[in-house]
This record gives sequence, C-alpha cells and structure tokens, in this order.
Amino acid sequence: MTTISCALLWALTPLLIVLAVIAWATETNRDRARRWRRSGLSQQSIADRLGCSRWRVRQLLT
Repeated sequence: MTTISCALLWALTPLLIVLAVIAWATETNRDRARRWRRSGLSQQSIADRLGCSRWRVRQLLT
C-alpha cells in the first residue's frame, strides 16, 4: 500500500510543478499587486517589484 502511494506521489509531482509554473507565468501584474498588498507590502514596495510607479500600482489595486 505504501509503495503504491509513494509511486503515485512521484508520478504526480512533475504535473504539479508544471501547473505551478503555468499559474505563475499567467499571473497578471494586477493579480501580483493585489496578492502582495494582501500580504502587507506597501504600494512603493509593490511598485519597486513590478518596475513601475506608485501611481500605477494605485491604479492596479482599484
């Protein structure tokens, strides 16, 4: 039973990695800005990470 579970886990791991990369690659700047804001980052910190102005971040968050 344990061998089957372990084999299944190893079989699913590459699929989960691919799905995580696709989710990261398709995330928009608006999604990133909102996620970072929810985690407590300031608008200026988000702007620095995105490489844009704080004004642009304010627009993305509204």
